[in-house]
Amino acid sequence: MVIKQEKDHLISLLKANQVIKFGKFTLSSGRESDYYVDMKKAITDPQILSQVAKIISHIISDDDIDLVAGPALGAVPIATAVALHSQIPMLMIRKAQKDYGTSQLIEGELKEGDRVIVVEDVTTTGNSLLKAVRAVQDNGGVVERTFVVVDREEGAVEQLKKEGIILEPLVSIKDFK
Repeated sequence: MVIKQEKDHLISLLKANQVIKFGKFTLSSGRESDYYVDMKKAITDPQILSQVAKIISHIISDDDIDLVAGPALGAVPIATAVALHSQIPMLMIRKAQKDYGTSQLIEGELKEGDRVIVVEDVTTTGNSLLKAVRAVQDNGGVVERTFVVVDREEGAVEQLKKEGIILEPLVSIKDFK
């Protein structure tokens, strides 16, 4: 019941901040869509970030989680907020391994066998989230759960399920229609 109320409050915040826009939009993939999810607007708002962190922290409160991970750029503020709220250290996952300095793909302290949750801002097909999950796994982490703030309901849940990963959307696009 508490989670439902927290999610309803998140939906209200997302609506009030016009994070979901309806109309005709061209997505980064080049595809046309009847709506646009402006997650940058959401992840820069302290109220929304706080509510997201509260929900995820509540959901994982009984889990034995070592780290919260988020792929750059959109999920880093979410991972940071969850880390602050839950007092669980975080990881930042780069889009690509850098070719200078330490050449790290993952920033933060990931040890073999660490139990990790991976957070994402929005999912369409789930490919970027899957890439982040694989980065954690390839570096010795055990991905326990994955969360997304808004799922566009265009295959991400099913795609990740095929890979043995359960995606837990906080809200889905149907919550706004």
